[in-house]
Amino acid sequence: MKILFVLHQYLPRHVTGTEQYARSLAHGLQAQGHDVEIFAYEPLIQFEAPLQDWFERDESVEGIPVHRCSVHPRHSANRELGDYENPLVLAMFARWLATKQFDVVHVFHLRNLGLSVLRETRRLGLPTAVHLMDFWFLCPNFLLLHRDGSLCEGPPDRGFGCLSCIDPALAKAVESARLRPMLEPIAELPAPGGDLQPTVARRAHALIARKPVMFAELEQVEVVIAPSRFLQRIFEARGLPTGLVQHLPYGLDPTRGALRPEVARARADKTLHVGYIGSITRHKGVHLAVEAVRRSKRKDIVLHVHGDVASHPEYTEELRAMAADDARIVFHGRFEATQLGEVLSTLDCVTVPSLWYENTPFTVLEALQYGLPVVASQLGGITEVVRDGKNGILFEAGNVAALTAALEKLARGPSLLRKLSRNTNIGTVFNDVAWLQKLYAGMVTAKSLART
Repeated sequence: MKILFVLHQYLPRHVTGTEQYARSLAHGLQAQGHDVEIFAYEPLIQFEAPLQDWFERDESVEGIPVHRCSVHPRHSANRELGDYENPLVLAMFARWLATKQFDVVHVFHLRNLGLSVLRETRRLGLPTAVHLMDFWFLCPNFLLLHRDGSLCEGPPDRGFGCLSCIDPALAKAVESARLRPMLEPIAELPAPGGDLQPTVARRAHALIARKPVMFAELEQVEVVIAPSRFLQRIFEARGLPTGLVQHLPYGLDPTRGALRPEVARARADKTLHVGYIGSITRHKGVHLAVEAVRRSKRKDIVLHVHGDVASHPEYTEELRAMAADDARIVFHGRFEATQLGEVLSTLDCVTVPSLWYENTPFTVLEALQYGLPVVASQLGGITEVVRDGKNGILFEAGNVAALTAALEKLARGPSLLRKLSRNTNIGTVFNDVAWLQKLYAGMVTAKSLART
């Protein structure tokens, strides 16, 4: 079977969970005799010629054919619309796709690529699956967080509430120009996809109409895949038809780092080594972990922060200022995927103090598979894999005192640490590959029958 993966970005320059998971699935499907290719946007491309409008390139990444494209930012001046409608990408995608003969299309993310990818595969009669890797199809900032950091349940006030969240200046401009009466009748109508002019009205309309347009496209694909039951419930509660969304928990790629054979190891120094592994961003709650350690009077707790400290420099500086000269807080920076086992081997547990509705963080799965208990916020899909008192400790999101108490509980109770390390088995990506092969086959069969 010939399978196309579509992503908003891909390895090796982009290494978040979405890209790593797509890579593992691609190699797993290849091992089963399938041909897999990837079409990916490249958000970091540097345009060499002043008048260059777009970029395309074919390459191979670890034996997987990858076709990359990018569009100069000047063609997405209306950034609110360009996030999900991109006519130049459509032209490149359609031209490239016409030279291929795929049996099925698997979409992982469409940011900057646009919904036209789904329209084109539908026009060609290609069965298409969409993987919900985050809340991008529901929320303009993909986090379901208000501007003040509080949790959001979906576009408020028919999408008008998104204006002040995404751009307060835009919201004020709409209010001062009294545009709402004009925008309300077209709140659920698509914005003109080929017109990315950044007028106040067009930018506002792109945000207001975003969710209805997104869901209308999702409803026309063959299947939507949710890695967590929480994500599935959120999208169904916001209007996706029951039965369209199928649940496929993430499996781990065992080649991404040697797994520790023993359940737990004794430490000579009796220090509790706590790891934070992931993006250094505010919604991930790294500051909560730093503050929790600072509050503790125990000297036998050390926090190891692993992540790209250059991605959000202002936030990193804030974290360093919070840590001050506390030797119990160590910033290690990012590490290569091949070093995962090495990093995990230095830790006793991992903390995930997220402030947003996590889907299913790969950090959690990798820590558990390695035999490390997880101390995590009681939010979203985390609660489906971290079981309080079984393989970790859950605490109220944002509650620094509760996080401090959880870490101190582990520090003074080695027996508890050993107990929580015994219930950490996670499925492998090979299970996901088997599940997807059946799904793809069913999609292709159903499409063939529909044609006859």
